[in-house]
Amino acid sequence: MQAPGMDIRSAQYLVAVVDHGSVTAAADVLRISQPSLSQAVRNLERTLGATLFERTTRGLAPTTVGLAVADSARTLLADVARAEAAVAAVTALRAGELAIAVQSDLAIDPVAEVAGRLHLTAPGIRFSTNASANAQDVRALVRAGTCELGFLETHPGTEVSDGLREIAVSTQETVLSIPIRLATDLPDPVPRTVVARLPMVVEASAVRRGHSIDDDLELTDVVVEVPDRLAVREMVGQGVGAALLPRSIAEQDSPASEVRSLFPPITRQTILVYRDGPLSPAGSAYIENISPRHKPSTNSLPNGESVSGSNSTP
Repeated sequence: MQAPGMDIRSAQYLVAVVDHGSVTAAADVLRISQPSLSQAVRNLERTLGATLFERTTRGLAPTTVGLAVADSARTLLADVARAEAAVAAVTALRAGELAIAVQSDLAIDPVAEVAGRLHLTAPGIRFSTNASANAQDVRALVRAGTCELGFLETHPGTEVSDGLREIAVSTQETVLSIPIRLATDLPDPVPRTVVARLPMVVEASAVRRGHSIDDDLELTDVVVEVPDRLAVREMVGQGVGAALLPRSIAEQDSPASEVRSLFPPITRQTILVYRDGPLSPAGSAYIENISPRHKPSTNSLPNGESVSGSNSTP
């Protein structure tokens, strides 16, 4: 336990005098003057109300109280050293944690991709993801500080002001993933009016309540609802129905399905959001690992990422 009135400097001075047996030798090691060290020891004795050393012709000998206080000082210095090492490890990305809020299956692309790049250089960082059904939930987790970063999808051109900073990560086309048996005679691209009448597999998500995908595309024949996009993809592969998916996911479908573009096209933008203010070393490093092709060319920040001046949400 730390002695009352003991600070780090006093602890260093006391331990040095005990270890080296004299003020002169301790002052040489500490690189301070002998009078300054002597005064510091007297001040500590006065603060503690106890005699820490007996003055002898051979130097200073610690009293019983002095030895006990020196043990307390060593504990204090060890705790400080451990704390400094922990801070250094986090700053150097040898340790630390990063919590990320993720909408739907963005954990696959781009979250996992960026985490993989960072892990190569900072394997001590532990990642955790908090899956959210929609963009509003992602923003709420970041605003509350539950997660440091958040990935979500937006409709290009829509805006919201909630105090979060944004980085545009990617823009991806929404396509029709359809079993081969249903794709016969369908044009490519497929008009939205045709898509609306197809048997469809959809995510059971609040953002798709009413199965309205876009302003002029409302699905009329939903045959099954599933919890996430990966389940949607599997249903399509089994021939249950068609689905609207990001191209990166649709093109991973089984040979039993095809991918068709839409007309007019539908696009979604993936953005990263975070609170205004300093980021943790892990958070900053994650952002720096977002490849240059994902970064807008305006509003550069000191750490190199680019942040849009407005905030967007579906």
